[in-house]
Amino acid sequence: MASRRTVYIEAPKGRLSDSMDLRRKLVDKRVGPVRENAERVKDLPLQDVDYRKMLGKRNWLCDEEQPSPPTAQKGKRPKADNGNLTEREHYSMFPQLQRGQQQMVTETGPQLSLWLKMIICDLHLYTIVEEKGFLDLMRSLGHKNPPSAADVYSEMVQMFDQTKEKVRKALEATKSVTLACDFWNSKAVQFLTVTCHLINKSWKQESFVLETTLVPEKSSSDSNINQLYKIAARWGIEKKVHVVVTNANNLDMAVQKVGWKHLSCFAKTLDKVVRQITKHASVGKVLKRCCDVAHFFCFNAEAGKKLREAQIKLDLPRQSLITAKGNAWLSTLSMLERISEQHEALKEALIETDKLRLVLNEDDRNVMRDIIKALCLFKEVTEAMKRDQHCSASNIIPCLEKLKRKLKEQKENDVAQLLAKHLCSDQFRPADWLTMSTALDPRYKHFVLSDPVIAKSFKEKFLDEMYLIAKAENLPVTEASLHKSNFGELENYIKMAQLPREGNPLSFWRYNYKRLASFAPEYLNIVTTAVPLDRAFDVQKSQLMSSRRSVLPPELLDMMLFLNGNCSTEVGRD
Repeated sequence: MASRRTVYIEAPKGRLSDSMDLRRKLVDKRVGPVRENAERVKDLPLQDVDYRKMLGKRNWLCDEEQPSPPTAQKGKRPKADNGNLTEREHYSMFPQLQRGQQQMVTETGPQLSLWLKMIICDLHLYTIVEEKGFLDLMRSLGHKNPPSAADVYSEMVQMFDQTKEKVRKALEATKSVTLACDFWNSKAVQFLTVTCHLINKSWKQESFVLETTLVPEKSSSDSNINQLYKIAARWGIEKKVHVVVTNANNLDMAVQKVGWKHLSCFAKTLDKVVRQITKHASVGKVLKRCCDVAHFFCFNAEAGKKLREAQIKLDLPRQSLITAKGNAWLSTLSMLERISEQHEALKEALIETDKLRLVLNEDDRNVMRDIIKALCLFKEVTEAMKRDQHCSASNIIPCLEKLKRKLKEQKENDVAQLLAKHLCSDQFRPADWLTMSTALDPRYKHFVLSDPVIAKSFKEKFLDEMYLIAKAENLPVTEASLHKSNFGELENYIKMAQLPREGNPLSFWRYNYKRLASFAPEYLNIVTTAVPLDRAFDVQKSQLMSSRRSVLPPELLDMMLFLNGNCSTEVGRD
């Protein structure tokens, strides 16, 4: 098997600077002419020579195929073809990029894309490459000349323009897209980040961050959707959008006015369910007291000190309390679990700080345990969604059915029974198109198509749509003949056994039921949440993203989040 080595191509000779000339003389004196035998640089300490400058500022890297190095004999060091360095030693001295890795070679060397990858992935300001702490770290690792902030910004702009063109081409090639709208706040200012989801011609799911924009202070639902429509129009997809997924309230009517369908973020829907039970007297009382306890210890230094002392005394984990974020069920669960774990330490610290009114009595603790048990079922269901590699809106109905069943099983848990009752109410009844999405997922179709009424509606809907498409294309068919030719395919799909949960519904439609498959992308590209699942159902990741993007200046926010969403997995990709 052929291996790869780095070959340095000598740049045209020119006059070197005085400092470079002095460095060259030092190197030549100690190890011989560098340009004649670059491999011998290995014997030179890092502090005496910078490899990149030593080889000339305009030298560049290329790749060359060569035979694999000979196998080393036992007890002897393997030699390269030239007798000086093994390929492994050569790679350790002159690191090269992996095959397919993007790179921009500049005077500062070929590693610029690596800096940019770090900045994009972790949402750092590009000026970090000139900060003292960062420079000290790089020098300690042997990097003498990290790129300047100007170099990084230049490549960032170049990558932004190139990626924008790639996204635009991908959107032009698709027929149907779903928009996910994340409304988020930073320093009392609201922003909107729009992400586009689609299924490409190869039946692969793709997601692209399109824009991040400021939301006016006194905006209405109509103005927010008009702003979204303008963003879609700028990307030429306003007529390809069928569904919009948002984490904002009261947008249903505004979305329908522009001819789109609206789906509330599934994470927000679960928050809404939990919010309903807070109206129950006993549950609301306990949650309020727990929130007061968490705020007291999180924002009172003396109380925090007393808590740590109590934790040491009682040999409990030294952990801070967690505050719930609004009515979010996941942060509420995290808060209650921590309070339950630290109850004895909290009780002792509250007594010492003379806050007896915040101490939870036995009845309060029993209600808290019931809430934790019920919300743990929410976590179990959402964790399963996160593990699903092909998660779409088709998962929502199966997840809700599973959640209702498990809640009802906790017959002695009053909180669980309240949650199950609210989930069964009409306000959480799925829309017709959400039912169709589940019906078109061969893993979950039995959840809806087992109902004869829904199965009949499913057949009628798609037979009608097939006829409308044929009519629009001026095909010489009648409604009766079209129904007759496609009815059998629909019947076969309804009666077939469902795929296992680990199956790939997109691969299924790629190779089966060609006529019915033409409708699948429109329904299976609908996402469940307005933000990626790993952030929607992970408190730490959500808080980390919020804190990082809140420090970005407004003039960089759109470009940084665009690159973070579209390039963070491409820079440095093998």
